[in-house]
Amino acid sequence: MRIEPFGTFHYHPREQLWMAVVDHISPTHQVELSIGTDHAQADLSAQIKLLEAFVLDYASIMDRLYQLIHQSYMNTSEEKTLEEIKTMYFLAAVTLQKDNRTWWLVLEPNFDVPTIYNHFQRFTMIERQIVPLF
Repeated sequence: MRIEPFGTFHYHPREQLWMAVVDHISPTHQVELSIGTDHAQADLSAQIKLLEAFVLDYASIMDRLYQLIHQSYMNTSEEKTLEEIKTMYFLAAVTLQKDNRTWWLVLEPNFDVPTIYNHFQRFTMIERQIVPLF
């Protein structure tokens, strides 16, 4: 199924997700985008509006995610500046859950980060509030 402006999505019945790799969210990287549904024929118009709003809020959402990562390393031997954190991680995956309130966001480390930082950063966002995991 083609969903403008995001591209072509494929339905995965086992996961009950429409999935695509899109260029439209991040200005620098492709993002794996998933939309949770109850079935393949579900109306996605509400989810598309939420995704469009996510794209418009991308910069502020990313700022909050980077702040949380920065805070997690603050006052440790692995502390990095906020600007360093921003160059170390990029948005790799976004999943909008079936409830249309919950988002799973995954940031991937760039290929050249030191080993201590070489892990995915995972976040849950509920109605634009990021749930801290630490």
